Amino acid sequence: MRTKRINSKLNVIGKNVKKYRLKAKLSQQELCNKLDLYGLNLYHSDIYLIEYGKRIDKDYEALALAKVFGISLDKIYEGTEKELN
Repeated sequence: MRTKRINSKLNVIGKNVKKYRLKAKLSQQELCNKLDLYGLNLYHSDIYLIEYGKRIDKDYEALALAKVFGISLDKIYEGTEKELN
């Protein structure tokens, strides 16, 4: 089965994930460690791939990321509407 892409990306939240990770002053590994507390086991390479739109993110991953960053799920998706144009 072929994977759908939007503007050659596999997700639309990557830029926001990187923005909030840097704002929280977390390395990719530190973010993984915090996600692990929510039962989400990701590697730093997974975070990299999400940030650069090279990995599909799952809804529960987006929710866990929002919790780690202390933001709403809406903030994770903020500004992503332009990806559909």
